[in-house]
Amino acid sequence: MSRRLLITFATLAFTAMTAAVVWLVVAMNAPELPADVQAEKASPTRKTNVSVSTGTLQLPATLAKGNASDAAADPAAELAAALQSPHAVPGEALLSFKDKAALDAFRARAAAGGLEIISVDPVLLTARVRYKDPAALMAEVRDHADEITHAGPNLVARIPGLPAQPQKDTANAGGAAQFRSQGLDLIGAPANRAGWGKGVTVAVLDSGVTDHPALAGVVTAHVDLVGDGSAMHGHGTAMASLVAGHDATAAGVAPDTQILDIRVADAQGQSNTAILSQGIIRAVQAGAKVINISLGSTQSSPVLEEAVRYAQASGAVIIAAAGNEQHSQLSYPAGIPGVVSVGAIDATGAQAWFSNSGTGLSVVAPGVGIVSAYSDGKIVIGSGTSQAAAITSGVAAYLIGRGYPSTNIPSVITRNARPTGAPVTAVGSGILRIP
Repeated sequence: MSRRLLITFATLAFTAMTAAVVWLVVAMNAPELPADVQAEKASPTRKTNVSVSTGTLQLPATLAKGNASDAAADPAAELAAALQSPHAVPGEALLSFKDKAALDAFRARAAAGGLEIISVDPVLLTARVRYKDPAALMAEVRDHADEITHAGPNLVARIPGLPAQPQKDTANAGGAAQFRSQGLDLIGAPANRAGWGKGVTVAVLDSGVTDHPALAGVVTAHVDLVGDGSAMHGHGTAMASLVAGHDATAAGVAPDTQILDIRVADAQGQSNTAILSQGIIRAVQAGAKVINISLGSTQSSPVLEEAVRYAQASGAVIIAAAGNEQHSQLSYPAGIPGVVSVGAIDATGAQAWFSNSGTGLSVVAPGVGIVSAYSDGKIVIGSGTSQAAAITSGVAAYLIGRGYPSTNIPSVITRNARPTGAPVTAVGSGILRIP
């Protein structure tokens, strides 16, 4: 019995030694793993879902490196490039966070990391940040990628001026005949509009609304999100008068509308998407059912898009100017889905020479030679898609006052527009008409 055991143990030992020798030979002849794969195996990189906005696009990215299956670029590097855009506010960025706890944690560490918080929007979970050293911002994005849902530039937005006469958009009809009125006859508004807009609040996100006889008793509150102490640009006063002015010379569409003045642009008409987004949130929280935005940026922003979605989910309708750059693309937020985007026509019904064209344009409204109130008690004649948007906001206020649900306003406006035969990219559904 003991001799059999000895033979068995010897056989097992020989087999084990043979297997070990074979394994050693195979291992010595195996190809060496690349250094990056070795590093990945030794210390696996955490995958994240930070998005980086370049302005027009939201680019998905990952922080995983050294893995052939993860070809996406480093979002911090993408952010560094996006911040160099000529459309970005220099030295500023917008960071959005996955929840309140992540935002609060950032607020606690920002200063130590070399970042200055200019403002915070708790609804959008977004911080507007100023940085001196881009490396500090890149480090924040990399080190806390699992808490940050979006990183991008703070884009410049502005009240649009009028370009030089030569056409850039070759499809533009070039209309230049002035109304020298509010164009109310063209859209089907009667002379007696008493009670129009009663009980409806329209938020005018603009350069501020100043006192004017045409707006006596109309403005319910002033909110200044610029806060620089500068004089107010007269543009906001003009827009408010086109919505709710009750002066015979500077009459608005719906004179019984209440105006919520939210200043988002400075004395030069300059703004940015952080302030504009904050203005939208404030308008909704104050109960505005119509939000007029007669300014915009040349690129979109995920933060602005989120603010628009918040307003729409809250039952508010946003009406925005298409822009005056003669471009074949709408300004933003006019170009964001669900926004009532408004271009301009002249007194003959032709697309105004300055009015932007583009996919998603809703309607056109009077916008050449429009009479309105202005700062210092003045009455002026001006042109722009700004005026067209304000007139459309007045119609929206009238419709809501008549009992139309605010969520139905976009479809009611487009459904009742008068077709012109021009391309939809130039005039949308047609000329604004009151049902």
